[in-house]
Amino acid sequence: MTRRVEAPRTPAQRLSPLLLIVLGLLAALTPFAIDMYLPSIPAIARDLNAGIELAQLSVTVYLGVFAASQLVLGPLSDVHGRRAIIGVGLAVFVVADIGCALAPSMPVMLFARAVQAIGGAAVAVTIPALVRDLFDKDDYARVMGMVMLVMALAPLVAPSLGGLIILHGSWRWVFAVLLLITLIAAALFFRILPETLQAHRRHPLAVSHILGNYWRLLRHRIALGYLLTGAASFGGMMIFIVTSPYVYIELHGVPEQYFGLLFGVNVLLAMLFSFANARLVPRFGSERLLSVGLTVQGIATLPLLAIALLPQAPLIWIALAAACYIAMAGMVLGNAMAGFMSFFASMAGTASAFTGAVRFGFGALAGSAVSLLHDQSARPLVLGMAVCGLLANVVYRAMCYYGAAERVSTRAAVPRTGADGAGG
Repeated sequence: MTRRVEAPRTPAQRLSPLLLIVLGLLAALTPFAIDMYLPSIPAIARDLNAGIELAQLSVTVYLGVFAASQLVLGPLSDVHGRRAIIGVGLAVFVVADIGCALAPSMPVMLFARAVQAIGGAAVAVTIPALVRDLFDKDDYARVMGMVMLVMALAPLVAPSLGGLIILHGSWRWVFAVLLLITLIAAALFFRILPETLQAHRRHPLAVSHILGNYWRLLRHRIALGYLLTGAASFGGMMIFIVTSPYVYIELHGVPEQYFGLLFGVNVLLAMLFSFANARLVPRFGSERLLSVGLTVQGIATLPLLAIALLPQAPLIWIALAAACYIAMAGMVLGNAMAGFMSFFASMAGTASAFTGAVRFGFGALAGSAVSLLHDQSARPLVLGMAVCGLLANVVYRAMCYYGAAERVSTRAAVPRTGADGAGG
């Protein structure tokens, strides 16, 4: 008999382990698509007769298309429902996995990665909207924090898994394994998850309506502050993801099979702080924890700036400074998203699309910038992360933190009725 997880009706039923695992696995597809082949980037460049810059571009192409696709796919989830969009996204992702595995040249690889990003975007953009269908702000922050904790297992194990695969075979098998993971996620999704967006809450398919909703998002200064805060912090993570294979493997001679272990330390720290955040949100609230996470992340930029002044910093210094920055992402990203989404519960799909597009778009721009600034040193990595951490703090203090009174009055003016939970 098919088992389905019903929409929560009481506090005790709000989050089952089964629902958490399925949501986490779906959300983990894009981290797997990005992180599992990171140790293969030098090998892909050699095998496809391309420079390391083009191989790194396969990461930023994914991020850029992933970001842009969400602007269309998010509103479509408000029109057609969450289940249909995720299902189509999984099918596209499967086809692209095969294309990447069989790519004969770098242009084909880049095209397949772009298609893969469209499928990944359809899944990723719908998950926060699906969760927002079910939970209010603090519960949303707690649940999304736990989903991020589960999905964080992907970048924890993915580079190590990718390193082991290329140790014993071709980098093409990395995408074959990704295909298997995608098929497992699809099977669990169709078996377990129901539709969470009821028919009476769906939006009409009208371009003017979609553009109007995006205009509403852009006009909300405080919500936009949360969005830009999360995007800037996330940009620092993307810079590390794009440039760390070169810095660790090529510059400092770390074997490909050990790169995943060093990379995984950062992910493990982010997981621990994400878990702590989920436990602490009910007691302290997402706002206070976001402020704490940003403050610590801002302090972590100081050693990054100091390292940039050195001609050749030891790898351990770079690793420790990056770990301090990335650890705080476990507190910053979920709470920043919760702050943004709390204003737009009545159009959660569009809001989720916008936050994903801005966050990953900024990440793609940041990653592309440091690739273009490649100077055969670790300087682009540490300077890029430092700039992103400082920018996140400045934006939050300027647009969100000091607008607390306005934020409270704005929410008080919006009645919270019905299953939707908020008027947006």
